[in-house]
Formats: sequence, C-alpha cells, structure tokens
Amino acid sequence: MTALIIALATAAAYLAAAGHQLYYAPKHRGASSIFALSSGALAISLHAYSLFGWLQSHELAPLGFIEASSLAFLLTNIVAALLLVIRPLQTVLIGLFPLSALTVLASAIAPSDMQASPLAPGVVIHIACSLSANALLALAAMQAGLVALQDRQLRTHHNLGVTRWLPPLQKMERLLFELLWIGFVVLSLAIMSGFVFLEDMLAQHVAHKTVFTISAWLVYASLLWGHHQQGWRSRTAAKLAVVGFSLVLLAYFGSKFVLQWLLS
Repeated sequence: MTALIIALATAAAYLAAAGHQLYYAPKHRGASSIFALSSGALAISLHAYSLFGWLQSHELAPLGFIEASSLAFLLTNIVAALLLVIRPLQTVLIGLFPLSALTVLASAIAPSDMQASPLAPGVVIHIACSLSANALLALAAMQAGLVALQDRQLRTHHNLGVTRWLPPLQKMERLLFELLWIGFVVLSLAIMSGFVFLEDMLAQHVAHKTVFTISAWLVYASLLWGHHQQGWRSRTAAKLAVVGFSLVLLAYFGSKFVLQWLLS
C-alpha cells in the first residue's frame, strides 16, 4: 500500500509539472515555470526513492520489462533536468513527464516477479552504459521531433502552436546534435562493455538484441558523418534520429517484452 501511495504521489507530481509548464510556457516565451521545476524535482526524487528501493530489495535482479521502462524514464528525466540548466529542454519535459507517470503507476500496480540474481560489476557497468545511452538518445529523439515540426512550420509559413515559443531552429538543431554526439559515445561504450563483460552477446536468445543495437549504432554514425561531411540538417537528421532510437527500443525493450510477456 505504501508503494502505491508513493507511486500515486510521483505520478501526480509529474503530471502537475508537465501541465503547469504547458500552461506557463506560451505566456512567457517558453521559459521554465518555478512551480513546474519544483514539482518535477519532487517527482524525480520520489521516483528514484521507490525504484531504487525495489532494486535494493531484489539484489540487482534482472529487470523486468516494466521496471526497466521505469528506470529508463528516471534516468532520462535526470539527464534532462541536469541539461536544463544549460539547454532549453522545457518542451521535451512536457511530453516526457506524463509518460514517466504512466510507467511509475504501471510498476506499482503490476510489478514483475523477478528472481534475485546478483550481477557481476562488469555487467552492472554495461547495464549502466546501456540505460544512460537510452536516456540520452530518447531525449535526442524527442528533440528531433520538435526540430522536424519547427522546420515544417517554417517552410509552410505556419508558425503556430508550440513552435511559436521554441528557441530558433538553428539553436534547436545544435542541441539535437549535442545530444546525438553524447548519446552515440555512451552507446559505443555500452556495446564495447557488452563484448568485454558479457559471454553471450551472440547467443541465440540475445543475438537479435545485439543486431538491433549495432544497427542503431550504424544509423547514428551515418547521421553524424552526414551532418559533418554533407551538412545534413533538420528533416534528414530528425528522421534518422527517430529511426536510430526505434532500433534502440527494439534492441532492449522489444526483446524484454517478447521474452517476459509473450514467450513466458
């Protein structure tokens, strides 16, 4: 019952932060709301408290699909909150926080029944790199969606809705590629640590995960090369960023969903 109360409070704080920022931003040219920042900080703190309490009680057991989703959103929120100090990510949080609230409620209402299985330090490093890469690339995919929307409305001369209070397109694109570069480096570390610390990267039950992850890496590498050498921007960059993140989702969450919910 205590876990459910904390989950409800966390979800309420997330929704309050997103709702107030959505209300506040159009009237203040996209600026951050103090109430939204405070509610978001409270939500992240409660989220971390509840989730890491679950992890501690399960002695680093393999994460189920729901718990992995909740942890991924928590890391994404933490990264976004830290970057918000120096970069305009307020609009991304409006979409990110409601999804986080959903995963928090799902993990409290229908938690996975996982058996405790302590993990080696090298495996923990690999998991940390993988989830961090997921967080950064998730932010990049959301930013890519905003860049594509902004570019389309500027081309059609219909600067309506959310794009009216976004930063200039050039600044939005620069933020997108900053997120892509950092996420690409961390994804590279995740792949390398997997081959170093895991013994079954090409085993039958995880081969598809490895293939999807390396495919995503190749998409991001092509995108960053094309931006540097060919000047790819806006629509092309946004499309490839979304394709790359779709492969990342298939690699990690797709395999967990199939193994835990379909095959089991």
